[in-house]
Amino acid sequence: MMETPEVLAEPMRPPGIRPLPVLGGHLALDFANTVDDPLGPERWDHVADYGALLYWSVQRGLASPALQGLAEARPGEADAVVHRAAELRDALNATFGAVVDGAPVDEAWELLRPFCVEALARMRLAADVHPEWDPTMLDAPLWPVADAAHQLLRSADDLHRLKRCAGCPWLFLDRSRNGSRRWCAMGDCGTHEKIRRYVTKRAQRRTG
Repeated sequence: MMETPEVLAEPMRPPGIRPLPVLGGHLALDFANTVDDPLGPERWDHVADYGALLYWSVQRGLASPALQGLAEARPGEADAVVHRAAELRDALNATFGAVVDGAPVDEAWELLRPFCVEALARMRLAADVHPEWDPTMLDAPLWPVADAAHQLLRSADDLHRLKRCAGCPWLFLDRSRNGSRRWCAMGDCGTHEKIRRYVTKRAQRRTG
């Protein structure tokens, strides 16, 4: 019988690829942001296989490490879940991206809605009336994310705080006091933008 680890090892990353920052401020947005540097040279999908998806999910209390053994025993099913996870992520980015842009969300919602419907159908209530899902199913990590997305869409206050980083496509909730946050992280995209502006101004002075 295969032993199940109590703690999953962090997936290996190539040199230069950083651990995934968690900056969205909301579960659904954090999952939407699981591709780091999506438009840059260090693009990296942090949930590209089932092991990585499970590690992300376990870190956030959405799944049990016990699913690793099940995934190894059912590799075809695990691969199908990873494909659905990518579809869910695309739907999240399309839907909440449309909200940020003030564009119609109908088409994007058609992509996201099946995940939300399935999450609701699979949901059960614990003794404390806390929603939970069957932890023995390989696609269990996707249902809390889809349910969180549905809740976000129903929260006028949170949707009002929804923004896209001015330096990259990541989404986040701006919970700053004056609502002036522009970056997913000031020490990353914000710093890069400051450097870019400095270099541009210096070049202009040289040619002026």
